[in-house]
This record gives sequence, structure tokens and C-alpha cells, in this order.
Amino acid sequence: MKKQTSVLSTKPDLSKNFQAFTELDRAKYLDNYIIMIDGKVRFSGRDIKKMLQTAKKRYPRKTPLIAKIPKEEVMVLIALVL
Repeated sequence: MKKQTSVLSTKPDLSKNFQAFTELDRAKYLDNYIIMIDGKVRFSGRDIKKMLQTAKKRYPRKTPLIAKIPKEEVMVLIALVL
């Protein structure tokens, strides 16, 4: 049987971003999108399309963590390989 590997263990950028996300004070980003690169929030706001375009230009070889910080307790995380 083949051993399963975690996406986080195969993508160092994603692992670093996820760790930083778990420690993030999300209160100041409520109802906004964030894009984390290298363990830091590089972009935040409501226009995700513009933020993604800028992130791809500035960090073309990085794997960002993209999250929508909701007002309530529902959260979906998306990893996007640029």
C-alpha cells in the first residue's frame, strides 16, 4: 500500500503559510480576503481578483494561502499553485 503524503509536507510555502495563518489575529481582517506568502499577510481586501493578479506578478514562484475571513465562524481555506 502506497504511503499518503500531506499537501502541506510537499509544499514548504504552504506549510509555512498555514502555520502563520493558525496564529494570525484574524479580527482585523473580518469580512475580507487575505493572501499569505512566506508566512505573512501580503494582501488583504475585498477585491480578490485584483489581489491575485498582483500576487502572481510580485511572487510568481510562491504558493500562497488564500482565505476569506468571515464575520461568523465558517471558514474555507484554498491553496492555489501559481
